[in-house]
Amino acid sequence: MNFPVKQVDYLDPKDSADLTLLLHEYAKFECCDRPELSQIPEKLAGFSTAFSVLAYADRSRIEAVGLTNCFYGFSTFEMRPLVNIHDVIVTDRFRGQGVAAAMLHEVERIARRRDCCRLTLEVYEDNVPARRAYEKYGFIRDPSHPDVDVHFLRKPL
Repeated sequence: MNFPVKQVDYLDPKDSADLTLLLHEYAKFECCDRPELSQIPEKLAGFSTAFSVLAYADRSRIEAVGLTNCFYGFSTFEMRPLVNIHDVIVTDRFRGQGVAAAMLHEVERIARRRDCCRLTLEVYEDNVPARRAYEKYGFIRDPSHPDVDVHFLRKPL
């Protein structure tokens, strides 16, 4: 199936509503939904390194079925920007149909246009369907450390 995609205009009411709807769906799945998430388009609009991509069920662009939230970073060793894919959300009934690949393709197109050296993302070991989707799209473990599992740590502030 072919899923139309577009970069989100955080100030556009339809884009903002679609982003918010999908983010709430994802947050419910992760057990962290809260009303304040409705402010995310406004917050991302004010964050200069953020961009998002929406995927739609068809060309009418009425039903948003996928969302990626991304952030530009910088590789000190490559001395070029990179893109970290922070969230990949595909609504439940469209999973396994190529929505994530369509969005990743658009993210890659945007990254290449900005002369980024790579795309990065984190995925939990037990999220096998997502890992398969990312590997199918060409993501690999760090070739410098192929046998090392990276620990993503956090420290709340």
